[in-house]
Amino acid sequence: MSSAAKQIYFSEGFSGNNKFTFEVLQENDGTYRAICARWNKRLNQMREQTHYTSQTKEGLKAQNYPALREVKIFLQSDFWDS
Repeated sequence: MSSAAKQIYFSEGFSGNNKFTFEVLQENDGTYRAICARWNKRLNQMREQTHYTSQTKEGLKAQNYPALREVKIFLQSDFWDS
């Protein structure tokens, strides 16, 4: 049995010298962890990373995410349909 969390959503976007990533992982215990990161695009080096956790998939919607395009895409995606 694997101990690693399963990635169930990923998106990335670029603006100027920055790359932004947003991913959602489902932990082995069924909880969710969303990770929002800002990267230096040229160096491919992470500059900032924030984690958000939720007991339920629906709880992910209530998080206080930064106002980023990748977050908006996630909140409007078909991730919520399943």
